[in-house]
Amino acid sequence: MSSMMPAAMSRKSTAVSTTSTVAPVPAGMNAESDESLLKSMRDMAEGVKKGLSSKLDMSSVPAVLDMLRNADSLDDRKLLMEYMLSLISRIPEGPLAGRLNGKFIKMLYNDLDHPPPSLVGKEYAWRTTDGSKNNIMMPEMGKAGTPYARSVQQAHPLPANELPDAGLLFDTLLRRDKFVEHPAGCSSFMFSFAALVIHSVFRTSHRDTSINETSSYIDLSPVYGHTQEIVDKVRIRDGRGCIHPDTFAEDRLLLLPPAVCVIIILFSRNHNYIAKKLLEINERGTFVDPTTLSGSDAATKRKLMDQDEELFQVARLINCNWFATMVFSDYLSAILGMVRQGSSWILNPFEEMRNDDGSFFERGKGNICSVEFNSLYRWHATTSAADEEWNNRLHKRIFPGISYDDVTLKDFAGAKSKLHVYENDLTEWSLGVGDEETLLKRQEDGTFRDEDLARILKNATEEPAGAFKAHGTPGSMRLHEIMGIEQNRRQGVCNLNDFRKYIGLKPFESFKEWNSDPKVYEVAEKMYGHINNLELYVGLQAEEAKPVMPGAGLCPGYTISRAILSDAVALTRGDRFFTTDRTPYNLTAWGYTDSDRTPNGAGFGGAMGRLLLRHLPGQFTHDSVYTWFPMLTPKAMKKFLGEMNNKDYSFDRPADVPRAPATVTVKDYSQIQEVLKSEDVVSPYAVRAARVIKGRGFYIVDDSEAGKTRQNEVSAALTGAAEGPDRIGTYFFETTRDLLKSNSVGLICTQDYVVDVVRDVLKVAPVMWACEEVAGITLETAHVSGFCTAKQMYQKLANIYSFIFLEIQPANMIMAEHQARADAEELLEEIKSNMTFLSERRKSIMGSLTRMFSGNGKSTNAASAKSEISRRLHLLVKNTDQLAHTILAVLVGSTVELSVALTHAVNAALDSEQVIGFKATDANLKANLERFSKEIMVTDPPFQGVYRARKAEGNSIAQPEERLFLDLHAANSRVPSNGKHLHASTLYACLGETVTHNVIGNVLRAIYSLDDVCRATGRSGKLASAFRVDNEPMLRKIYLQDGKTAVPWPLSMTIQYTKAAQPAQA
Repeated sequence: MSSMMPAAMSRKSTAVSTTSTVAPVPAGMNAESDESLLKSMRDMAEGVKKGLSSKLDMSSVPAVLDMLRNADSLDDRKLLMEYMLSLISRIPEGPLAGRLNGKFIKMLYNDLDHPPPSLVGKEYAWRTTDGSKNNIMMPEMGKAGTPYARSVQQAHPLPANELPDAGLLFDTLLRRDKFVEHPAGCSSFMFSFAALVIHSVFRTSHRDTSINETSSYIDLSPVYGHTQEIVDKVRIRDGRGCIHPDTFAEDRLLLLPPAVCVIIILFSRNHNYIAKKLLEINERGTFVDPTTLSGSDAATKRKLMDQDEELFQVARLINCNWFATMVFSDYLSAILGMVRQGSSWILNPFEEMRNDDGSFFERGKGNICSVEFNSLYRWHATTSAADEEWNNRLHKRIFPGISYDDVTLKDFAGAKSKLHVYENDLTEWSLGVGDEETLLKRQEDGTFRDEDLARILKNATEEPAGAFKAHGTPGSMRLHEIMGIEQNRRQGVCNLNDFRKYIGLKPFESFKEWNSDPKVYEVAEKMYGHINNLELYVGLQAEEAKPVMPGAGLCPGYTISRAILSDAVALTRGDRFFTTDRTPYNLTAWGYTDSDRTPNGAGFGGAMGRLLLRHLPGQFTHDSVYTWFPMLTPKAMKKFLGEMNNKDYSFDRPADVPRAPATVTVKDYSQIQEVLKSEDVVSPYAVRAARVIKGRGFYIVDDSEAGKTRQNEVSAALTGAAEGPDRIGTYFFETTRDLLKSNSVGLICTQDYVVDVVRDVLKVAPVMWACEEVAGITLETAHVSGFCTAKQMYQKLANIYSFIFLEIQPANMIMAEHQARADAEELLEEIKSNMTFLSERRKSIMGSLTRMFSGNGKSTNAASAKSEISRRLHLLVKNTDQLAHTILAVLVGSTVELSVALTHAVNAALDSEQVIGFKATDANLKANLERFSKEIMVTDPPFQGVYRARKAEGNSIAQPEERLFLDLHAANSRVPSNGKHLHASTLYACLGETVTHNVIGNVLRAIYSLDDVCRATGRSGKLASAFRVDNEPMLRKIYLQDGKTAVPWPLSMTIQYTKAAQPAQA
């Protein structure tokens, strides 16, 4: 897989030319740039002596200092370029002026890439089937069906008629004498993944071994195919961009142990998942439901095929980016031993870099796989004991009665007809061809059973790989290795020492230096005579292995260890679609984020676990080492994690069970009523809450009778006297008016104003009330120093709410739990520090009761405002820790869900003729708005329903221990004539229905006290990035934060009105 880029054709081409001239703006302070910079400064100093720069003053010093400190990111406001031009313009014609002018021109020229790295248009935004046009200036580079490159000049003669017999070399240096476990704990899974990488970029033609039939890029050609004919067989072409279920294109994988095929099936499933997501999100609004394009006319068919093509191509880009992410975050991390150290650091070859002269260090210029690197990846010594046995069974079926030593090329050529693996219809391929014991057949829908695929991967995770070593290759691979050795000879491949010199390593001077084991080096010396006769193929495989140490996890021969890193960087940095054209536009903002790694996520930033949890649901658990570290054995990971004292993961094998049944959804009104009353059904939220909040008092998760009683008691403490709900409503009215005024922006040349009502008002007001009135937390503003800003507080509370009450993707569970726990602990500490009323406990009860019912409207004294509710809560909850937990429950329960309810209410009101017709002067305005609020909480509630869990038999709706999703929205649309609407929301549990509707009504009143309120024009006036997904039953809508991360919280919606908001009487 060696990169054969134009500027890297030989060892002499390096990142920084030794003859390059350093620009006035050096990218680093090394010896060469120091010398050039000092020379330039001496030249300038000489000019100053001659009086040429006498007009320059000290104002240029900050610019020069900025240049020295931030060479790659100059602050142009310090005007360095202008000072340079001023200096150059005053130097008389001569050598100094010429040199400075030249340096300045070079700097400006090197600011840009020459030639440009990419072109605009779909033709260049998408990968081609054969890999052509990756380098747009050399479109044939790395194309499928073109010759392998030669990386290394053969400097030492290796005449074929003087070299040892290939079979003899195998029998004396390569054949496995005994199985030795991999010393760093690498699993069979890891080398199954390696086989997928290798088969992505190497496919030697049997007709002409100089030709590579696949592209030289990791473009997932084993999934999609390397010719258009094969791609057409894989695709469905129904307007959705999908491929046939569990289908892949590479028939060679069928002859490998089944874990390789299972991994490629995960990427097949991932393509279809991505394509469906792209259609759901519809980021640019160009896709339509394919069922609406069922017409028979040419224009409709063309539109359907165009949509299918775009969805397929973009999904492929995202899927390939997933593959590249996995190569570096999982595969190379294991190779470098980073996982063993608990490090999330990875090599990152994709980013833009500049040379010392300011020019771009090339990337995205293409790649051609070479014959030398084809020899590098013959890793058959790592075959596990289980996979060796699988190969033996396959050999016996293909070559019955023929031993490994006697099988011939003719036998091999005839084996194809016995296997029946190359059916024309690849959608019918089975797994485990030739081995009846492990044969997997497809189900009626074309898929394989999840539990079968998962079992294969779990087994591969448990099986230790073999160690790299001489005498390590299984005997069943004899013919394969002989063919490889002889192919290298026909291609004129260099010897081992030539290759080592090419990659910058010291040539071996003796066989003993190459491998210190006498059983190896003595035999090799007898076979080859001189170390310079040692062929690359044999020399790489039989070289002494690197020991286990920090920075080493693969532990192959030393030469392989160095070369694979060079090749991995060349292969990926040379790929335009992983570098210059890896953009949020080409991949979509969602796809760009989805396929990127999460450095602080589970598995030390690994991506394979996310794929397993996504496509084998119920087969892997969110905290299992089988999920997050499949490239190392569980035994090894238990040792490594134990040394780190990391207790986040389970070492038990996830159960091999049928696919976990989907959550039972209940929509019938009477059935939901029955479930809510049943003592056999419990809320699952208390279990989640206990994982991040230790102790009692977080009352909103308790749906028992005692819990409901406590909810009513806390609601009463929040309101106080009978006028309490109105007092809270008044707070929200005034706060909403203030936020509208302070965040409005005027439109030029008009009397109109706009404000992002969701971001700057509806998400802020609930946080302000909970912090100021309940918790006594001072929020930071432009004028006040506080704990954090309202928006930062919202995010903390949203993290806690999401973890406890919403569905967390299993891949995000560990990270979400850590974040929720950290946020809860931080808030509890702040809440306790603000319990100022505790020092007043010695005061009389009468004094407390007097203060309890005092106060009218929104308090202007922060200490007084926070103390009123705090004192009432303290009378209810005596224990300090429980009281802090209760206040935290109010913060969580009265903010984020309320912001969603407010958003839905305002969104509906903007389209409601009824609300638009309300007048601020109407006597019954308050009642009308509260009635509208109640209607919206039924027709468009914050969430679709709630979850419950069965704990015992006795209910016909679901089996024991199954989860129920109570679709309250559906049930409330069909309420019996004598029934009431069903509610089980956290918001009502926290504030109660009366306060909730009072707040919503007052917020609407504040907004509609403005003149001519309406949506802003275009997309700004609609809920930004809102879309529905089928597999998130609780969420009515999902939003893309920053255009990429899916969140359940509304993000933005702009309203417009006439005249600035004026203070109004409550």
